[in-house]
Amino acid sequence: MFRTASLLLLASLAFAQDHPTGPRITPPTLTSVNPRGVARGATTEITVEGLNLAKASAVYFSEPGIKARILRVKELPDLADIRLGSNGTPSTIDVGPLPPRNQVTLELDIAPDAPIGPVRLRLLTPLGTSPEGSFVVEPYYGESADTEPNDSADQAVDAFLPAVLTGAISRPGDTDFFKFRARAGERIVFLNQAPMTGSALQPVIRLLDASMKVLAEYGYDGGNEKDAFAHTFPTAGTYFLRITDFESSGRATNTYRIMAGNFPVVISAFPLGLKQGADATIALNGFGLPATLAAKGTPSIAGEPIIELRPASASAAAVNKLRLALGRDPELLSTGANLTAATAQPVMLPITLNGRIAAAKGDLPTHNYFRFAAKKGQQITVEVDARRLGSPLDSLVEVLDAQGKPIEQAVARATWETFLVLRDHDSTTRGLRIQSWNSLATGDYVMVGNEIVRVDEVPDGPDEDMTVESFNGQRKAFFNTSSEAHGIDRAVYKVQMHPAGARFSPNGLPLVRFHYANDDGGPGYGKDSLLHFTAPADGDYLVRIRDVRGLGGDDYAYRLHLREPRPDFELSLAPRNPNVPRGGTIPVTVTALKREGFNAPIEVSFDALPAGLKATKNTIAPGLDSTTLLLTADDSADLTAAVPFEIAGRATVNGRAIAHRANPDDKLKLIALMPRADVRLLTQTRIVELAPGETAEVTVAAERANGFAGRVPVIVSDLPTRVRVTDSGLNGVLIHEDDKTTTFRLWALPNAEPTEGYIYVAARIETRSPQQNMYAAVEPILVRVKPAAPTTAQTAPRKPTLPVDRPAAPK
Repeated sequence: MFRTASLLLLASLAFAQDHPTGPRITPPTLTSVNPRGVARGATTEITVEGLNLAKASAVYFSEPGIKARILRVKELPDLADIRLGSNGTPSTIDVGPLPPRNQVTLELDIAPDAPIGPVRLRLLTPLGTSPEGSFVVEPYYGESADTEPNDSADQAVDAFLPAVLTGAISRPGDTDFFKFRARAGERIVFLNQAPMTGSALQPVIRLLDASMKVLAEYGYDGGNEKDAFAHTFPTAGTYFLRITDFESSGRATNTYRIMAGNFPVVISAFPLGLKQGADATIALNGFGLPATLAAKGTPSIAGEPIIELRPASASAAAVNKLRLALGRDPELLSTGANLTAATAQPVMLPITLNGRIAAAKGDLPTHNYFRFAAKKGQQITVEVDARRLGSPLDSLVEVLDAQGKPIEQAVARATWETFLVLRDHDSTTRGLRIQSWNSLATGDYVMVGNEIVRVDEVPDGPDEDMTVESFNGQRKAFFNTSSEAHGIDRAVYKVQMHPAGARFSPNGLPLVRFHYANDDGGPGYGKDSLLHFTAPADGDYLVRIRDVRGLGGDDYAYRLHLREPRPDFELSLAPRNPNVPRGGTIPVTVTALKREGFNAPIEVSFDALPAGLKATKNTIAPGLDSTTLLLTADDSADLTAAVPFEIAGRATVNGRAIAHRANPDDKLKLIALMPRADVRLLTQTRIVELAPGETAEVTVAAERANGFAGRVPVIVSDLPTRVRVTDSGLNGVLIHEDDKTTTFRLWALPNAEPTEGYIYVAARIETRSPQQNMYAAVEPILVRVKPAAPTTAQTAPRKPTLPVDRPAAPK
């Protein structure tokens, strides 16, 4: 007894020394699913590994035709607990003891008619549902796995086709060889399904004969061939397949899963869509399929402009799906002869144009031209659908005058200059590190290269980025410009934006005239173009579309929409699998991607919830992109399973009612219960009033539970436009380990406009899980920005400085 007690005491002392902030609930976490492919019509086992998967009780799938039985759950040895901080060095933040690492073995029963393709899954545990894992349902083929070393033909892995070739390009310069036999005249189809399960590998595949002569190479230039191609072998014999990465990079997650055999595959289609409610004949490009498909314009998801089809031959359906868009406007095919301004195809608005960019002739890339008439001041939206529908086209669109000359839309006059420092910057990140910022303020336009962005927040010091306006972490570009990558030392200019034709005396800084052109449309559009045009006069205008790289071919299809603006929105939510503590509340963020000038209020709410759960309603206000809903589980809540849910948004624009569901194609939106939370957050300040340029204090308190004694980051959401949390330091708002409360300051920018609205605060528990682990205060805080008091002319107030009474805690 004494020996046992002594051991327990020593263990508890070691625990306290290693994890002084105590235990905490770590949400279930998935790290791997193996194998990544399963055969249709078979019963097979897969393993799911991760943290805190003990007592997993149910499995949920995104696709029909799959049943699962949990065979066993076992605990695995712990891995090295090395966590890196934001600066790349080991983190010193205590996130509690390492949660158990588990392996869950599932027996899957795949129906013979289960759809071939990707499947997502979640596990249900006593701590809630897990993040998503994924695998692929495949035909009943054998698997030929990459066995190292197989870097040469002598070491090639034997594959007996039909088969699935699996492996990874796991290190820079890695090369994998497979060996197989083909009959004379045999056509073999190759389809890489790894991208469907998250692989970022862009494989370059060479086919070689027994003498190592290269017969063909696929995937180097990207396009559809990086995922699917077919080859006809001239003579019977042994052949080799060589796989590399197109950048010669490598990592363990650069996996491939290549089906090789004779099966139907759809590569592309034309046109890429049809009018909603109409019928259309779609030309198919693929293998083992008929030349055309009869399509009906009925949405696959109610209210969403998309249909998904699986083309079929007389004997089998395609192993992949075809995605087509549904439009509201008249549809017209490009003539193919509209290759110059003089031969531009005349069209009437509104219109959806279906065309292809043909392969370049010599050094001259192919352009398509369309002519339309507009009245002075008429606003026209020019939108391309291509990449979003599977086309390899990287579009560039321009609006030209009737003679084919560029039309000026705005003039950027630089008034101040600095430059980028510290690092190269990609085309996405909202943070730009600049040398100086003394002349910048929120709302200023900044020009970097050919990109115009708008300042969201100036830095507090030299170790912080200037942040620019963004959506879901991707920065926004203005005046039809596109986000670009920028190298270190590139000039950054504060600019004044003036109407087309404006003239100025030289000031020693650039004066740039922007024309109506767009490459990438920004958040929500990817590589597809989006251009907003205002006609400067009555008359005819041209739209020119081409591939920005000068590429083209039969697969380079597009849908080009010309119409007056049609304001609309899309909704997304986070998290998509809310795990709600009994007797607790969590925040659910609903975000709106607003299109074509949409700026109306959007009322968002949960659909009907089961007994024991309740949720607030809220509104995404004009000028804001998101809002917070509070989801609460009663003490008596008793859900024996995860339950599906929906969140809907409703708005009215010009008398037209618009309604959309958040993430309508996600079939794994699930609510589950979890134990009582480690912390409860309380708002001690309920109303805040401040005028532009003023600050106000907000105090919140944390009640810790379950032995948790760690620091509590406080997340503040739904701030009104141009109201900021200003004294948070590098680590944000924190309730430190030895504190029960914290006070932070809100600052209304000098150019803030009168408004009022509720803000929400949530306590985040730091864990090893990527899943949201936040618990919201039930009572929000009303923030009221008053009108600015009349003042005499003076220098605008600067951003408040960080208080000196308590430095920011180290990372």
